[in-house]
Amino acid sequence: MRCLNCRCLSIKTFCKSCKKILSEHTLSKREFNGFKVYSFYKYSDIKNLIYSKHYLHGVFIYKNLAKLSFTKFAKTFKFNQKILAVPLDDNIKSDYSHTAILAKALNSSEIKPIYNALRANSDVKYSGKSLKFRLQNKRDFKILKKINKPVILVDDLITTGSTMKEAFKVCQKAGINVLFGLTLADAKE
Repeated sequence: MRCLNCRCLSIKTFCKSCKKILSEHTLSKREFNGFKVYSFYKYSDIKNLIYSKHYLHGVFIYKNLAKLSFTKFAKTFKFNQKILAVPLDDNIKSDYSHTAILAKALNSSEIKPIYNALRANSDVKYSGKSLKFRLQNKRDFKILKKINKPVILVDDLITTGSTMKEAFKVCQKAGINVLFGLTLADAKE
């Protein structure tokens, strides 16, 4: 077997060297009118890993990336009350939901994932699309479950911020207290 990042020989998903590098991340922050979105990696650093979500082997990559980032974050996060991790549109595509994997990695004494709670009614793909396209073709999020605790919105990537902002507004309108958004990577360089 090979490391799914650098392709050197490895019996694990990531070799020791890549695992060490991927473990050493610094949270970056973007803010949209007071709504903060934190990311663990620069998109350019894990672009090839992000694209794996379209393939079955992506489940292994996402689980390992989530363990190195989201799980580590959950162990240090203190809010002194129960929080829900809400994956953005955790509809199963390509045999698994990459956002559900990320939300599950946040499971801790204070954070619990809640699945099938926020669903996009639109199947439009944003990959490679402009901000204008994204604004004209909204995700049309719907809340499917009663949420009565503060939430963290979870996604794999933030590019223009349109998806996170739309999800935030839908939650706000429903009276849900959104603490912040959390993503694997930020495409803003």
